[in-house]
Amino acid sequence: MIKKSVFVLLLLLIVYSCNQKESTIIVKGEIENAANSYIYFQELTVKGDGIKDSMILGKSGSFKFKRKTEYPTFYNLRVGNGKPITLLAMPKQKIIITGHGDSILYNSKIKGSEESRLVQILSLRLDITQNRLDSLNRVYKQFTDNRNIVNIKSLLEMTYQRFIDEQREFNISFIKQYPNSYANLMALYQQIDSKTYILYKDDDFQYFAKIDSILYKQYPLAPYVLSLHANVILMKEQQNKLKLQRMISDMGAKAQEIALPSPKGDTIRLSSIKGKYVLVDFWASWCTPCREENPNLVKLYKKYKSKGFEIFQVSLDKTKAAWVKAIKDDGLTWIQVSDLKYWDSPIAKVYNVESIPSSFLMDKDGTIMSKNLRGEALQERLVTLLGE
Repeated sequence: MIKKSVFVLLLLLIVYSCNQKESTIIVKGEIENAANSYIYFQELTVKGDGIKDSMILGKSGSFKFKRKTEYPTFYNLRVGNGKPITLLAMPKQKIIITGHGDSILYNSKIKGSEESRLVQILSLRLDITQNRLDSLNRVYKQFTDNRNIVNIKSLLEMTYQRFIDEQREFNISFIKQYPNSYANLMALYQQIDSKTYILYKDDDFQYFAKIDSILYKQYPLAPYVLSLHANVILMKEQQNKLKLQRMISDMGAKAQEIALPSPKGDTIRLSSIKGKYVLVDFWASWCTPCREENPNLVKLYKKYKSKGFEIFQVSLDKTKAAWVKAIKDDGLTWIQVSDLKYWDSPIAKVYNVESIPSSFLMDKDGTIMSKNLRGEALQERLVTLLGE
């Protein structure tokens, strides 16, 4: 009996040792121009409390880190105070890194990990966007005393938004190109800064749900995947709570009250416009399609104002100066209101505005008749309602 127990114990130890070996990842390589520098290797956990290892690089620049892990795991590898390179290691993987100490993020070559290569693509593209945004901030600081600062700021805000939207499109394209990649966890949650996520629109929930459905089947116990799965469940619950609010965007629903400040500071209510056909139009000075549509609205307003047509325009601007300047430059003479809260504007959420321009045409009783009519389509509807 004792001999049998010893045999079983030895067998269990052998199995355990084999499993430990199989789950061990190795990250090794050589870093040039970094002798006597510290190299850091840190796990990136959901809670942000990952273990950090370090060593001093010798003349050869060679290094080696080992870590036991049961699931795919993200790690940061950094030399000194430089920018880190993020790796995505699968259990049992041996990843080999070669690069330069002063720019490990930009010129490192990765072998043995296709997922890490994909993560590097995402990291480099985000770094480009962040550098572009930093350059805009430097330009703004350079011209703060310029007499044309309002014009400059408006242009910079438009460019800032374009850079973010381009980064968003890149991440979406990445997700579509590599739908089964674990690296999509990074594509979903990348941030410009602590408050600005790349995928920020309500429509982007579809990508979270898609990646969750794929990865949760493959890695149901992985902490990153469990976190995503819990987040998707929460997002679904929040969407269900917003269903009632979103109903107002359907034709035949009564428009919800809007009470916001005008450029002069007085509060104007949508309900104050009675007995007219009203176009509630969401726009912003930084929105190029909005600015391109404004001349058409000016034309229609001049033609139909005397016949009972009114425009109630809600700006999603960040600053009053940019908003007021756009009103003046585009010759907008109708009602203007804004809380200057950008996409965080509560009224934009109530009206389920996920992109701009976004508009609602209401009848004389405040009932929504049509949504997002622009150009000739809006003109034809006004002809039907008010005549030539």
